[in-house]
Amino acid sequence: MKRLIFLGAAGLALSGPAFAADLPPEMPLKASFVQRFTWTSCYLGAHLGGGWAKENVTDPVLLVQDNAGLGGPGFTTGGPTTVAVNQSGAMIGGQIGCDYQFPSNLVLGVEGAVSGGTMKGSKLVTLPDSPPDTALVRVKTDFMPTLTGRIGYAADHWLFYAKGGVAWASNKYSVVGTFNGGAGLGLPFDFEGLSLRTGWSAGAGVEWAFAEDWSARLEYDYYDFGSHTATMNDAVNGPGPLGFKTTMQMVKLGVNFHVWGWQ
Repeated sequence: MKRLIFLGAAGLALSGPAFAADLPPEMPLKASFVQRFTWTSCYLGAHLGGGWAKENVTDPVLLVQDNAGLGGPGFTTGGPTTVAVNQSGAMIGGQIGCDYQFPSNLVLGVEGAVSGGTMKGSKLVTLPDSPPDTALVRVKTDFMPTLTGRIGYAADHWLFYAKGGVAWASNKYSVVGTFNGGAGLGLPFDFEGLSLRTGWSAGAGVEWAFAEDWSARLEYDYYDFGSHTATMNDAVNGPGPLGFKTTMQMVKLGVNFHVWGWQ
């Protein structure tokens, strides 16, 4: 006896004995695999943190007393003096960069970042040639771009890295007060100055990929802007030089969105 076997929606009929060979072969199962995770990608993100800096200022006493005609070198100041002004404050900003992970798990990358915030500090300085007068020295850092390279080691979803490169800092300076002693009774002074300083940066951090396209990082950075002389201006007393030597530290918590390359 023969039977009809219908195959497919088209109703294709084959006549003949029903053998197993007449049945369509089973489709092989698709091979499944897990592709290796990689940090190779470009990214953009944001960061939030805090910073502190030490600013050695030389010499606010001579700046004020020379320009106002109330003393200076050879008088009771005895020459240049240096005062330490400590800055601190919050910083917020963003970063953009690219990384490449080698088969050995070595990761190399480059990153540009910009931070802005509220870092500032002040120090009250006595004016020995017109006691009991004082001058308030104020320093503020409000803008910091950086361009750095980084090298790291990848341990699956974790990346441990070090970084270094060039940094810039936008600073505002002021030395303010009023002469109430000596020969300058009631004479105010208000010296203001600006500078964009260039220095170097080095740091280290750890980054964790917590989702398909997202990672979080914790980072520490050190900055050194060396020595610099800024021109300070006062509308009444005229201009004068003021020296600065700056080192800075920052701790940042950031998040990155990886725009391509992750598996």
